[in-house]
Amino acid sequence: MRVGIIGVTGYTGSELLRLLYSHRGVELTYVTSHSFTGKPLP
Repeated sequence: MRVGIIGVTGYTGSELLRLLYSHRGVELTYVTSHSFTGKPLP
C-alpha cells in the first residue's frame, strides 16, 4: 500500500511515521511538514 503523511512533525504524525515505516506492507511515498519546509525531517 502506498501511503503519504501530512503534518509528520507533530506527535501523532511522527508516531504514525514510525509505525508505518516498520510495516512491511507499506511504501511511504510522501511526507510533509509545514514547520520543516526545505529542511530534512529529524
